[in-house]
Amino acid sequence: MPAAPAELTACLTIEGEAREAVLAAVRDSHLARDGGPGVLVLAGPRAEVLAALDAAVGAALDAGVRELDVKLEAPTESRG
Repeated sequence: MPAAPAELTACLTIEGEAREAVLAAVRDSHLARDGGPGVLVLAGPRAEVLAALDAAVGAALDAGVRELDVKLEAPTESRG
């Protein structure tokens, strides 16, 4: 049986030491995937992605990031 599509996907563009801090902050969520050079993807149930995104943004700010690009996508299939 195929897996259900993610309810929400968040793509963060972040590099350097801040990336390591963000990865550490979201590691326990098990939602993080490598999205390519400098891109971290969080995908899964909406509430879990939003909680992980909150942790990611907090970690990025604590690591000194002053600008962060985030793209959110809610696939049509998951909106009902």
